[in-house]
Amino acid sequence: MTDIRQRLLAAFELEHKEHLAAIRDALRLAEGEGGARLDLQEIHRRAHSLKGAARAVDLPDVEALAHRLESLFLMVQRGERALGPDLFSLIRHTLDAIEDAVAWASRGGTEAGSIAIDTVLAQLDRVVGTGASQPPPPAAVRHAPPPRPVRPADTAAALAAAPVPRLVRINAASLEQLLDTASALLPEVEEQAALNDGLRTLSRDMGVLEQAWRRLRQALPDTPDARLAETLSAFERRLRTAASSTQAVRRRQDRALWNLRRWGGGLHDGVRRLRMVPAESQFGGLGRMVRDLARSQGKEVEADILGLDVEADRMVLQRLKDPVLHLLRNAVSHGIEPPEERLNAGKRAAGSIRLETAVVNGRLRVVIEDDGRGIDLARIAREAAARGLIPDQGEGEAAPLPPEQLTGLLAEPGFSTAAAVTEISGRGMGVTIARQEVLHLQGQLTIAPRPRGGTVVTVEVPVSLSSQRLLFVSVGGHTLALPAADVARVMRVRTTDLLPLGGSPVLRLEDEDVAVVPLAALLSLPLPAPADWAVLAVTRIGGRRVALAVDEAQATRDAVVSGIDEVGLDPQRFLGTVLLENGAPALVLNAGSLALPAHGLPSLPVSTPSAMVRRSHILVVDDSITTRTLEKSILEAHGYRVTLCVDGREALETLHGQTVDLIVSDVEMPRMDGFALVQAVKSDPVLSDIPVILVTSRASDEDRQRGLLLGADAYIVKTRFDQDELLDGIRRLI
Repeated sequence: MTDIRQRLLAAFELEHKEHLAAIRDALRLAEGEGGARLDLQEIHRRAHSLKGAARAVDLPDVEALAHRLESLFLMVQRGERALGPDLFSLIRHTLDAIEDAVAWASRGGTEAGSIAIDTVLAQLDRVVGTGASQPPPPAAVRHAPPPRPVRPADTAAALAAAPVPRLVRINAASLEQLLDTASALLPEVEEQAALNDGLRTLSRDMGVLEQAWRRLRQALPDTPDARLAETLSAFERRLRTAASSTQAVRRRQDRALWNLRRWGGGLHDGVRRLRMVPAESQFGGLGRMVRDLARSQGKEVEADILGLDVEADRMVLQRLKDPVLHLLRNAVSHGIEPPEERLNAGKRAAGSIRLETAVVNGRLRVVIEDDGRGIDLARIAREAAARGLIPDQGEGEAAPLPPEQLTGLLAEPGFSTAAAVTEISGRGMGVTIARQEVLHLQGQLTIAPRPRGGTVVTVEVPVSLSSQRLLFVSVGGHTLALPAADVARVMRVRTTDLLPLGGSPVLRLEDEDVAVVPLAALLSLPLPAPADWAVLAVTRIGGRRVALAVDEAQATRDAVVSGIDEVGLDPQRFLGTVLLENGAPALVLNAGSLALPAHGLPSLPVSTPSAMVRRSHILVVDDSITTRTLEKSILEAHGYRVTLCVDGREALETLHGQTVDLIVSDVEMPRMDGFALVQAVKSDPVLSDIPVILVTSRASDEDRQRGLLLGADAYIVKTRFDQDELLDGIRRLI
């Protein structure tokens, strides 16, 4: 296959899916309850465009099918044919045949697939007749078409002139080894960051010691003892040398950490991108599989597979394929009803199964939705009570449970509500196997009723297993981690601002009452002592927003999560482990799978009002009102007291009148810029101990080195501004 033809086929794959989706949507609306008016002109235009595009890429099978489909729509427009169940079924078969023929051609296959194209063409010919004008080439020559240009000369020339990406083959094992090596750099970067913090503390201590010595020397009376005077002078010289050497080592280490983060992070991201492939590579043929499976059971199903261009780690997609297959089989077998049952219920004869892949908040989300009979919650409850999974209230009545807990029982081993066991389903293991594999992928699986009737299954897993962004928290004396993608926000609130509701505290958040639950209680750890403030991580558990109360939110960083191997740990509750800076392992929680009690959430201990604890005072210096407001809101949300200044000169005036614990400053400002402010602060004996963080858009190494040489304690570039980096720096310096 020539390079031009490959590119033409790639473009046609996108175009034909758009035409098929539009025709299917129009038919679905017309065939559904209420019978929306079918836009025959639009679907006729789509079929005509599809025929022309197929001719351009030299796909005679598709051209022949589209030509007859176009003729059929024209006959319906003229009133020569009436749309009915049989005609709708034939149109769906034709669309499926077109989709299979394109997939077969794009893969260079040697067989036409499960839909026999000749059979569908014969059925169409019996409906539209053989008198259609300008028929496409006969079937006898479809697989050996005469040579002809596939595009006008100017288009072909333009495509030929387009740059072609150079591709190389990489051994999968070698790629895995390279990724493991790159991932191993991440904890080393954090170790270097800890060393950098130690050097910064040592440098500050040396500076304080040097200042204390100067004050002591000034207070000492002049001594006539020449030997003692020489000893004191020698000590002062050594102290200055040690302070200078410490500063030099700290700057070198800071520069080395900067480069390690820059190049090590770039290497890891580059290798991770090499493993990213489109979902098409694993999910591309699922639509055809669903249709074949449905026909084998005497059902009609329209399968919409969306989001195939979404990219994820190759290993994640490969391991996710089997769970998705199990879930699709369940949708066909348990969800979609036979045509007669659907018609009696006022539905279209053909069911609908939709699979959509997307990346949401840094996680891969696969949603499988069907418009079938839905979930019988009462039947699930009766079956669960009979098996002893939930309490039985007697007389066959199960104890009431929230819907999310009942649907969760569908993943229990051997649990099934099917009346009979078939080759496809009924043994109660499909959802169980799917959930186990999803848990091994450090993800979660939820089943819920579809609002318009049917079932929705949602699978969420990390886009890549090489590393994840984690929020580290302290709970009951333990350091735990939560996937940052699962945490909507982290906030610090006064416990007196929480509202009592049903005996449990709630947080009013965006016009919603969000339950506040101590994470320690969900993990069977000792509850924290009553406090004036609560640190909350807002996440979702069982489909509802919950604010998990933790002792402290420590930091957010990327880390490699290892699989859970420890005996006795619940793989549904924990995703794995990650190494901390001190080498100890920390458990990574699967927040969405934490079990909330059905009745009576555990309460957060609240202290009686007490005296106000002193809050650290931060001076924010920036001439941009937007930046000042943003930084002020971030810092105050984390418990700091903030004063704003518009430039360096106003900041110096404020510093001489107030006690400040830390300065966050821009560089480019009127009257006095950030560099001059740092120099003025660090050269003033009274102010020199105040840490200074420069937050600026000037990203060059020269500007960074200049700021650090002048005495800035941290340098953050606005274009890569991360509030976690700012907060982490403040916590280290105060």
